[in-house]
Amino acid sequence: MLRTKNCGELRKENVGETVALCGWVSKVRNLGALVFIDLRDRYGVTQLSLTPEMYEKYHLRSEYCLRVEGEVILRSSPNKEMDTGEIEIDVKDINVFSSSANPPFIIADKTDALEDTRLKMRYLDLRRPILQKNLQIRAKTVSSMREYLEENGFLEIETPTLIKSTPEGARDYLVPSRLKPGTFYALPQSPQIYKQLLMIAGMDKYYQVARCYRDEDLRADRQPEFTQIDVEMSFVEREDVLLVIQGMLKKAFKDVLNVDLKDFARLTYAECISKYGSDKPDLRYTLYLHDLDEIFKNSTFALFNNVHIKGFKVDGYAEHCSRKMQDEDARLLSDYHLHAPLYIKKLNGELTGSVIKNLSQEEIDSLVKEFELKDNDVLVLDFNSDYENLSLGLGALRKTYASRANLIDENVYEPLFVLDWPIFGRENGEIVSLSNPFTRPKDEHVKYLYEDPTKALSYAYDTVINGIELSSGSLRIYDAKVQERIFELLNLSEEEIKAKFGFFVDALKYGTPPHGGFAFGLDRLVMIFAHTDNIREVIAFPKNLQAACPMAQAPSKVDDSALKILHIKTVDEEKDE
Repeated sequence: MLRTKNCGELRKENVGETVALCGWVSKVRNLGALVFIDLRDRYGVTQLSLTPEMYEKYHLRSEYCLRVEGEVILRSSPNKEMDTGEIEIDVKDINVFSSSANPPFIIADKTDALEDTRLKMRYLDLRRPILQKNLQIRAKTVSSMREYLEENGFLEIETPTLIKSTPEGARDYLVPSRLKPGTFYALPQSPQIYKQLLMIAGMDKYYQVARCYRDEDLRADRQPEFTQIDVEMSFVEREDVLLVIQGMLKKAFKDVLNVDLKDFARLTYAECISKYGSDKPDLRYTLYLHDLDEIFKNSTFALFNNVHIKGFKVDGYAEHCSRKMQDEDARLLSDYHLHAPLYIKKLNGELTGSVIKNLSQEEIDSLVKEFELKDNDVLVLDFNSDYENLSLGLGALRKTYASRANLIDENVYEPLFVLDWPIFGRENGEIVSLSNPFTRPKDEHVKYLYEDPTKALSYAYDTVINGIELSSGSLRIYDAKVQERIFELLNLSEEEIKAKFGFFVDALKYGTPPHGGFAFGLDRLVMIFAHTDNIREVIAFPKNLQAACPMAQAPSKVDDSALKILHIKTVDEEKDE
């Protein structure tokens, strides 16, 4: 065999053994009388000791791929930073599998290479131990979740990746059909319709590690192709689904991080917006938003008339709240079209702030009581006629102050279910959908679909940990009449319904069971486990922010002959203009 051990498993108990290792040259230290080489593979690093003659004979350089044989000996100076730091290999024989050109960047956890350079040579970047560790975490996460679902009676069933284009909130990636010119498949944004069809088909419990595709603008936690742990269950109520989500995540946290995740908190969407200014709040810190309308209902301060007023308190931060910070706050809130915030500080027993002179003593006393204001505390207030927008703006500012005040403990995990999401909203007087069209309204809210749809709440639920949305899901509509009403509210004609969802609507007529499910964003969960905020660090071959692969140079043009077969012509935009 080529190797008898890997580069991460030898210990002092192996001293005296003759072993064979394979790997890459990570580091060379030529001390004259002796040469030391760190040999690296996926499992770790082992130090090699060889003579200068042997080193020169094989011209060993960084990233050469080798096989070595030798005896395990104790190191004269142990390295406590290495798992194998008590031993080294006294090399007797070397076989160079292949030499290496000089790498364009250091193959180490800490590298100064630009991300585009690393993505262009991803095969080298993936040799870095940190990325190999991330991919091992990813594999362990999938294994843990699969194990949980298998133990609980779920079947892994694959659904198609060439499907009909249906509206799901983002642009589809389209695939032209050669056999039916002028028609297109879509790559799935999710297996939503198919997993519901599996429930109608009587599969009862389904899951899939599903590849999904969305043509949308990218950011640090978003990729055009991503992976979901997709789950659906029949004959369930909301509580049944939530317990599966909680159980699966508890097992994954224990298996991957050896963390005992607590039972999940539960808040409604309305509570999250009101108290945290976010539909995915981070519960690791307080800084709760307070509604102050009642305190200022009779205010003579003109800015507080006919608006909502909200605010939060930062304990012990008044002395740190500088003019520069306040200018930054104003810029952040301007993105929400909000007024620059108002500040009230308590310093040396006195309240200060430009707004104080506009408030009555009763209002000031009520504020002090509401926030239990202490010395060196600061209040951050703002106002707007749009309650939700005001809450969201202050919620973003809340996160900023949590970071400034070092209130976030990276070793704490606070899980949360966000419940009772609205189905419809209103924009410019028009009813607009806030969920996918198959989300089931709460039984007691079905009446609102015929009275005021914006009052209707759903059996939808999101899973949030530390301010990161990990999954979304809902119970699904199984009553064909309710589904028809949802389509009506979306202003879909019978022809549009038939064209977009015909096969699914037909299926609902044949004994649809109550069912519901969810989809975990695997990439985001692994980001939490790996302590990174960059999704590209947990995917083997990711795209950059332009949705391109610098390594493979994709997307790329194809030959005209290939387009001709598909009956497609490309347009030269410059000539077209």
